[in-house]
Order: sequence, then C-alpha cells, then structure tokens
Amino acid sequence: MKKYSMLVHHADFEHFLEELQNLGMVDVADRGVEPDAATQQKIEQLRQYNRIIKFLSAKIQDESTADADLSAQEIVDKISAMQAELDDIHQKGAALEKQYRILRPWGDFDRAMFDKLEANGFKLRFYVAGQRKFNPEWAEKYNLEIISQTDGQFYFIIVDTGHETIEIDAEELRPPERPASGVIAEREKLQERAAEISSYFSNKANVFVPKLTTARNELLDQINFNNVVQNSAAEADDQIRIVQGWVPAQKAAAVDEFLKQQGIFFISENPVKGEKVPILLKNGKYSQLFEPIGKLYSLPKYGEMDLVPFFAPFFMMFFGFCLGDAGYGLLFIIGATIAKPRVEGMMKKILTLAQWLGLATVIFGVLTGTFFGLNLIEMVDDGKISWLAGLREYMLDSEKLFYFALILGAIQILYGMGIKAANYSRQYGFRHALSTLGWMLLIIGSIVLYLLRSENNHELINILFYVLFGASGILILFMNNPDKNIFINFGSGLWDVYSVVTGLLGDMLSYIRLFALGVSSAILGFVFNSLATEMSGSVPVVSQIIFVVILLIGHGLNIFMASLGAFVHPLRLTFVEFYKNAGFQGGGKPYSPFMKKKETASESLF
Repeated sequence: MKKYSMLVHHADFEHFLEELQNLGMVDVADRGVEPDAATQQKIEQLRQYNRIIKFLSAKIQDESTADADLSAQEIVDKISAMQAELDDIHQKGAALEKQYRILRPWGDFDRAMFDKLEANGFKLRFYVAGQRKFNPEWAEKYNLEIISQTDGQFYFIIVDTGHETIEIDAEELRPPERPASGVIAEREKLQERAAEISSYFSNKANVFVPKLTTARNELLDQINFNNVVQNSAAEADDQIRIVQGWVPAQKAAAVDEFLKQQGIFFISENPVKGEKVPILLKNGKYSQLFEPIGKLYSLPKYGEMDLVPFFAPFFMMFFGFCLGDAGYGLLFIIGATIAKPRVEGMMKKILTLAQWLGLATVIFGVLTGTFFGLNLIEMVDDGKISWLAGLREYMLDSEKLFYFALILGAIQILYGMGIKAANYSRQYGFRHALSTLGWMLLIIGSIVLYLLRSENNHELINILFYVLFGASGILILFMNNPDKNIFINFGSGLWDVYSVVTGLLGDMLSYIRLFALGVSSAILGFVFNSLATEMSGSVPVVSQIIFVVILLIGHGLNIFMASLGAFVHPLRLTFVEFYKNAGFQGGGKPYSPFMKKKETASESLF
C-alpha cells in the first residue's frame, strides 16, 4: 500500500471528491470523526431501505405490476405502513382465535334477546362444569338448559327469576358479548385484508426491489461522500482541505496520473510502522475460494503473512477426513456442478469450494473404505467387489486412521511454526525467529534421531541428542526476545517452555476429533443402511418404497449433521491450533476504496 496526502483548494474540493469517487481507487483514511446529524439521518434511511429490500427480495415473482408514480421513499413508507398493518392483523387474529375458543361452546345467539329477557325480570346466567361435577338433578331444580358438551365440559345456562338462590358446584362465566359467528366473520375479513397485503407485496416486489436498490446505492454514495468531507482536515483558515488515503502499489501509477491531471499537490509515501493500513488480499484462484473462511476470524494486519493459502489445503483435507464417505463426496461434486451454471458471483465461488471439498471427501472416503455407509474394506476382503482389490492396500482401518489424524496434526503444527518463523523474520528481523526455529529444530531433530537409532549407532545418536538439546536450548531459552537482556530472556524462555510443552500436547490431542468425526459418520451411515434393510419388511413394492424412504431420510440427516461437523471442527483446528502455532495476530481492516457502489439487492451494507 501507498499512503497519499492530497492538498485541495476549498473551491475545488467537492468537484475533486466527485472525480475521486468516480476513480474508485483510494481508500480514504478515517480520522474517527462522528457523522453529523444529516449523515446519521441518511444512515437511518439506508437501514430502512435495506430492511425493505431484504423483505421484498424474498417475495419476487416473475410477473409484477408497478406503481410508477411512487418514489423510493414513498415505497419504503408504504411498505412499512402495510407491514405494520399486517402485524396488527396477526395480533388481532390471535386475539380473535382466543375469543373464538371461549365463545364456540355457546353457539349462535341474539345478544339483544338477553337484554329483553333481563328487562322482563329474567336473567340468563352462564355456567361450565366438568363431566364428573355436573349433576343432572340441577335441571330438575332450576330452569337449566345445556348448550353444549365440549372437551369433557358441560356448558349450560340457568334462567334466574330472582326468586331462588342458585347453589351448584360449577363455575359461573360472564355472559358472552357476541356469538361465535361474529368472531368468525371478523376473522375472515382480517384474513382477506392480510391476503390483499401479501398479494400487493408479491405483485410489486419485482419492480420495487431494483428501484429501491438504485436509490439505496445513491444514498450510500452520498453517505460515503459526506464521510470523506468530514474526515478531511481543514488548514490555512479553511482555504485548504487535506485528504489522506491508501492506494494499492499496483494502482499508484494510475492515481499519480489522475492527481496530476486534476492539478492536485500530493505526497506519496510508504506506510510507517504502527499505522492502520487497509488490507487487500492477493491470492490465486484456489486460495481465493477459502478467503471467506479466513475472514470469519480476521484479516491479517498489514505486513503480516496471509495464512489463507497455507491453511487451505489442510482445511480441504480435514473436511474430507471428517465427512469421510466417498458417496457423500460424489453428491457434493454432482450437486455443485449442476448448480454452478445457474448462479453468479460469490455463490459460484462457494459452489466451486463445495466441489473441492467433495473431491477431498471422495479421496478420504476411498482411504477409509466408506461409500454411503457401506464398508468397502470388508466387501473387498470378502470378494464382493474384487474390482477394488487394487485399492485395498491404500485403505486404512480404524487404528491407522487414528494415527493418521495425529500425524496430520503434527504436520500442521510444525508447518504453522515454520510460518511463524518466516513471519517474524519478515516483520521484526531474523533474530526474532530464532526461538521458534529452536523449537522446530528440537522437535524435528528428535523425531529424525529416534528413527535413525539402532544398536550399531547407539552412542553416536546419544551424542547427537545432547548436541541437539544444547543448540535448541540456547535458541529457546536465550533468543526468545533478542531486544531484552539475558536474564529476562532466560525467564521468559522458561515460561515459553512450559507454555509450548503443555500447549503442544493439547494441540495434538485436538486432532483426534478428525478421526472421531470420520468414524461416527461412517457408523451412522451403516446404521441407517441396517435400519432400511430390517424395517422394510418383505411385502412387494411396499418394502422397496419403505427401504428407499428410510435411506433417503437417514442419509439426508447424516449428510447434514456430518457436513456441519466437517466444517465447524476443521474451522476450530484452523483458528485455534494452527493460527496459534503460526503466531497469527490479525486485526486488519479491509481495503474499501471511495467509489460508486454497485451492490445488488441481496447484499447487506448495514
């Protein structure tokens, strides 16, 4: 990145910013100035636009009719009002449903008749009693009429003339205000209105969404423009405005030419250590597929190595290890291949990533001998699929898979330590990488000497072990912080020894989850196959249908759960074990040039 400081006369400032926005190459530095009231109002308006766009995007149909005379803000206001009305309808509908359940036992009646009876000295009293409590003798004693019997409850009325005391073991209820049919009629009107509103949303969405998207992008451009104005410094009695920003080195020549054409005085320089420089990742086509995964954690800080190209192959392997079924992997590949021509942009990259992950799953499925829950190892050994006999020697049983997971973990941890050494050497100088190199020397050297050990070279290996311990010990204990004195180095070195030894053991054990998830996925697939075989029965046609249904449901659930685990757990191994051993710091801010926005309706900006 190159840091640019541009001096602009106040009279030319707005015109210059418009041209700078059209250029779309400069990430204007944020001075931390709070947006003014007008900008905050625009931001709130932008949130409203995004909310309505997201809502209407889910309701787009092929054919729509437009209200051509409505502006974008009028569309937002109208849709918001109709949403509020729809919410009110839902609340009223819930209240009416509750009211209907109360009124339903009383059926239909004329409420005016109650008033006439009461005017003539007859009062209707409403009761409910459980089936066990209701006493038929009450009908002989009082003017009682059973209205309905519902859910084990008797609903009845007694005509009270005022000449007798009513003493019964029943709950007296308030007289119903209206018949159940009135509630039904009101509810139907609300449902009709709700249908009208929903139909309006669907009929207008296809036209409203593009119109709102255009207005939203224009509003966002205004907000960005205002932010740049507020983040520029005023000097020389407000006669000069200073704009600072960042430009990728490969675009610096184009920006220089632009500023010269505009007649702007500018200074271009390299960033100073400690400055918050934006990050623009540069990866190959394969590594770019994994950038969204890396961004889930953090971007690297400026000057730090981007770990995406380094963890990408491991993440792919770990996903295949965890899912571990060649049949499931083929489904990933076939499904993504069919869907790719129908999508664009980021979704196409995600489907390409799914193809790679599916390929890894197929490879590890062959290694583990699993195909839709079938144990290929046993089938090959039994001679059922002799055409796969050539691959049998490459298939791994459970014990070998366990050790293979640990070996992969050790390789990634050492790989991460190597990256840490290279990263520290690049950022702070080679001396700061010596301690990490000491650990790598100790671990790799110990493994090599152990493997070379035999009865004939026992004494030589012991001597080499002492030399190895001495050399690596000096690097670990006395070179972990070259800028400090020897005593501080030794103290921090001892603490580093404790942290690394205990941490490495825990990190290694974490990779056992690869083995556990792979085995559990295979076992569940086998279980569903067994269930389908045992529960389908022997009835022609019906048995085959039941067999297929159980397989589809069972393997569908297994694919979903196993895929979720195969994504989450490699993610954890990457962000915890690998990033820690690689010394990743992160905290980078993405490169976001000041430019006209072209987001689609599906993109969220706030």
